Amino acid sequence: MKLLKFVFITVALLLTGSMAQAQFNNRLNNAVRNAAENAAIRQAERRTEEAVDKAIDNAFEKTEEQRARGEAELEKALDRAVEGLEEAQRAQEEADAQADKLIGEIPEVGNAPYTPSESEYAFFSMKKGNVQVYATKDAKGKITGQTRNTIKEITGAPNAFAIHYQSEVLDAKGNPTDKKNPLVLNYRIVVKDGVMYLDMKGMFGAMDGLEGVQVSGTTMKIPNNLAAGQRLDDAAARVRIGFINCSAVTTEGQCVATEDVTVEAGAFRGYKISQKTNATVMGIRTEGTTLTWYAKGVGTIKTESYDKNGKLVSVQELISNS
Repeated sequence: MKLLKFVFITVALLLTGSMAQAQFNNRLNNAVRNAAENAAIRQAERRTEEAVDKAIDNAFEKTEEQRARGEAELEKALDRAVEGLEEAQRAQEEADAQADKLIGEIPEVGNAPYTPSESEYAFFSMKKGNVQVYATKDAKGKITGQTRNTIKEITGAPNAFAIHYQSEVLDAKGNPTDKKNPLVLNYRIVVKDGVMYLDMKGMFGAMDGLEGVQVSGTTMKIPNNLAAGQRLDDAAARVRIGFINCSAVTTEGQCVATEDVTVEAGAFRGYKISQKTNATVMGIRTEGTTLTWYAKGVGTIKTESYDKNGKLVSVQELISNS
């Protein structure tokens, strides 16, 4: 009905003459154009709405998929982390148990001042006031740091005495790493019945006594009568700092040779000792080998550290002895 009415009006207007026809044509064109524009706009709007809706749906689906994938990956990562922590805990417990079997007590000695005789000389300096400086170098020979050890006093009695050291940690040029708060450690070496004990507890003296810190063990024992082919006892140490556990074990110690060693501090007759080292810190294990040259009445001349593959890691050698 509307279509017929529209056709009738159109025909009537067409019969009124050119002016009316022109006006009608203009109006019709405008109407058609407006209608077309409105239709195009509506169509564009519908397409835009559809595209937006589709994009939102796709984005939501992707977001849900990504979220689900992310949650799955996160759950797997957490599982791996938990497994890693459990494995590290087991490894640390095993290392601690191994260390506990080897840890021994440091002999007790008196506190009275004492001057050892030459016959008592062990593989460490025995003179009060002696100052020794060691340089630590990387595998390429570059100095990365220094350590200055000073004998502050010697206490005890014949065949049972302790050498008390003050050790300063220095930078590559021999200056304190922190001028305002220099790092200074105080420790001791105990010599009793011809055996030298490197007191691990003393070596961590700067930490010992702090809240949550426990130190026990000896790094190694070196007898005064060393000879090529002689084997050394295994030794171990443990350090606990709050929830952090560290264990170190030295095994397969042996004096493999006696040979002349020349370093910056001079030439010495050295007793070469080889040891396997195993350290575990919070379940993370490191393995390696150390070669150390000792001179009687002087101490450590040189130490070479290698990783588990036999690659040189670092070298420490005596550069001053006065």
